[in-house]
Amino acid sequence: MTHPLLRPQPLRAWQFEDLLDSPDDGYRYEIFDGTLLVTPPPPLPHANLVYRLRRSLERQAPDTLAVCENVGVLRGDGTSYFIPDLVVFDADLLGTSLPALSPAAAKLVIEIVSPSNSSNDVVVKRAGYAMVGVAEYWIVDPRAREILVLTEPRPTGYLVEEKRTGAMSGSIPFVYQLDVAELFS
Repeated sequence: MTHPLLRPQPLRAWQFEDLLDSPDDGYRYEIFDGTLLVTPPPPLPHANLVYRLRRSLERQAPDTLAVCENVGVLRGDGTSYFIPDLVVFDADLLGTSLPALSPAAAKLVIEIVSPSNSSNDVVVKRAGYAMVGVAEYWIVDPRAREILVLTEPRPTGYLVEEKRTGAMSGSIPFVYQLDVAELFS
């Protein structure tokens, strides 16, 4: 197996199949519009927030939906591939052999902002998820203690953004209620 950072840059844009021999070293190997992104494993506070948010959403999600970590979202042409912290999708897809979710299958994508690479979640992935049409994207920011909810994707970005800091509720992709402040305590 060849480490992606030790082999030459492909003569074309990076594609999903270029990642198939990535090492299982804890790093995340993702692609944005043909450019390789490599991020280190998250620190424990980040993992704790992912854990708490996942548990809260799983308790409220219907059995027909899965709330998962480490499931990728892949653009059809293979030149954008992200692994969100959490993604909600139809549970039936868990029984398939798909290598990743299509953007249309991702009903909700959630990223927790990491201090070491905040621009990935706030800038790069925000643009990437909108560009491929992910319907709803949450950016959870522990420093600001808020959740930025982005909806109505267009190739140029999300049309609607709302900051949530207190009680948060909604009906998409399922009926839920969250106490945002409690998530950060």
